[in-house]
Formats: sequence, structure tokens, C-alpha cells
Amino acid sequence: MKDLISNQLVKYLEARGVKHVFGLCGHTNIAVLAALSKSRKIKFVNTRHEQIAAHAADGYARATKKASVLLSHLSPGLTNAATGVANAALDSIPMVVIAGDVPTHYYGKHPHQEVNLHADASQSEIYRPFVKRVWRVDSPHLFPEILEKAFALAESGRPGPVLVDVPMDIFSKEIDVALWKQVQLNARAVRKPSLDDETAEKIVRQLLAAKTPVLYVGGGILLADAAEEMREFAERLSLPVAHTLMGKGALPDDHPLILGMTGFWGTKFINDKCKGADWILGLGTRFSEADCSSWEVKYTFSFPPTKLIHIDIDPSSISKRVKVDVPIVGNLPDVLDELQKLLEASAGVPDAKALATWWKQIDEWRGKDCLKYD
Repeated sequence: MKDLISNQLVKYLEARGVKHVFGLCGHTNIAVLAALSKSRKIKFVNTRHEQIAAHAADGYARATKKASVLLSHLSPGLTNAATGVANAALDSIPMVVIAGDVPTHYYGKHPHQEVNLHADASQSEIYRPFVKRVWRVDSPHLFPEILEKAFALAESGRPGPVLVDVPMDIFSKEIDVALWKQVQLNARAVRKPSLDDETAEKIVRQLLAAKTPVLYVGGGILLADAAEEMREFAERLSLPVAHTLMGKGALPDDHPLILGMTGFWGTKFINDKCKGADWILGLGTRFSEADCSSWEVKYTFSFPPTKLIHIDIDPSSISKRVKVDVPIVGNLPDVLDELQKLLEASAGVPDAKALATWWKQIDEWRGKDCLKYD
């Protein structure tokens, strides 16, 4: 049995549990909008500008923790949305951008609104520098497989946006429904890596023996919904908690363990405590420039002599700019849960005398003008 790609696309989105699609109407995506108008499960959120649609999709994905869907018109619509999509990319927010394009039989002929100053049929290249991947659907029968890959990639590893560029006429092509049913059989979620026992024991051993430890938290903690696990772990070991700009809110600002934000926006108090740490446990952070004072060792971090345990879901974020002593690729909630279980099983407690000295230094700093930077 055959059906229009636009109809099957909407059914596919329904089966994935998509409830909202953000975007604008344009002649290149009108077939999809016609199919969406028949859906009782998906609401199309129409905005006045593609950038607004992109930011709305970004916010929706942050709230739901699932890939949002942005439906864009061709060239001017796609460029309008670029800022919002790039913002999602830099903040690791999953999003599937489905963009209409000029019909395949008009490629290179410079039809209405095509961008082809230097290359034909290449509007999708505009997004390549900041999305995780770009697909252009040149063959109708490949669309189901491409869409399935797009959602999987957007939500896996370090999340982020992807672009699926679809010529206008492809949306109106007929396709064998069996191709869509086939991809529905694929797994919708993949088990993310946790932590092996040997590495977990090594981490716990080092942190229990540390005299001036710091727990350093990035935005990955919030993206992974691991703030509660992080708080319990920090409280059990009495670890001072510093954070990046994106990690703000992982622990309340009035929590007794909080140090505050590091780097350009940090204070001498916070940066000195991180620089003076013997061990730092970095969770869900890329140690980016602003958070590390341009990686100048005299300001925020100094690896070495400070030793670093770095845990992140994205392997490319580890050992990128700083020396890591214990590098771990793992899912933060599961990793923290394993560490907590190991602490409970071993009844491990930190060096109270060493930590008392460390916290005395911190409390003395807190009693001074912490905002002053000499």
C-alpha cells in the first residue's frame, strides 16, 4: 500500500509521541501542514517569525527533555531560524529541524527564494557548522530511514539539533507504507553507559583521601536530570560545589556547600578555591573558555598540580583543553548512583580533619569581601 510522504511523516511523528510542531507556513512545506491539519494528536504552533519558532522549540525541548520538531520554509525561513537553532546546539538541546526546499526539478534554476549564489541545491550547508548532522532527502524511499536516524542522533550522546532538508516535491511523493512500518520496529531509547566497579572504587578512594576537593558542575547535570543525585553525593562527602554558567541552578545559591560560578564571572574567592583544590570531580562540563578564565593557569584551574576526574556523556568533551587524570564517558545519573551505592556499601567517610581545615579556609573567605578581585 502507498501513501503520501507528508501523511506518513505526520503518522510517524504521532507514533514517536510528538505533540507539538513549531514553525511557519510556506509553499515548500504546505503539504506537511495539510497533513498536520488532520492530526488529532499534534498541534502546529504557528509563529510570526522563524526565529521565534526556533526559540520556542528550544524551550519546549528543555522542558520535555525530548527532541522538539521545527518545521521551516526554505532559504529565508531557514536563515531566520538559524540563530535559535544555533543557540540550541551550543546548549546541547535536542531538536529535529525539517526544512522545505525548492522542488528537485528546479535545482540550479534559481526559482523563488532559492539560495544558490555559489552552489546549487545546497541551502542545507548553512546549518552544517552548528548542527550535529545535515541530511538532504533526494530519494523518497530514504526519508523514513533518514528521519529515524535524525531523531536518534538528536537525542543521543551530547544532544543537539539536526537538519533534514526536503525538496517540496518529495513531500507530495507516494511511498510504500511498509518502509515507515519497518523503522517503527527500531528501539526508541538506548541504554547509556554507566561506570565499572574498578573505576568507581578509584574515584571514591581519591575523593575520600582528598584534603582540598571540589565538585565542579556543568550544564550537563541539568540536561541529564541528575541534580538531585549530585546534591546527595556532595552532601555525603561534604564537597564544596562550584559551577559553570550553564550549571547554575544545579544546587541552590543558598545551599551551604555552594561556592558559586567560576571563570570570567566568578570571584577571586571561587576561582582561588578551584585553583587550590588537590582533586576536582568535573560533572557534565566542557571546561569552556569563559568558565576557565581563558585557560590561564594563574586564575581558575591548574591541571596539574590539581588532579581531575572528568565525567561526561560526550567523549569529545574530555581532555579537550585540560589534563584529565581519570576520564570517564558515562550517563551522569547512573554514574552518581553507582558512586553513592559504593559509598553506602563501604561506609566510606571523608577525611574529616582535612575537610575541616578546607572548610575553615572557605568560611574565612566568605567572611571577607568575596566580590573583590585584587
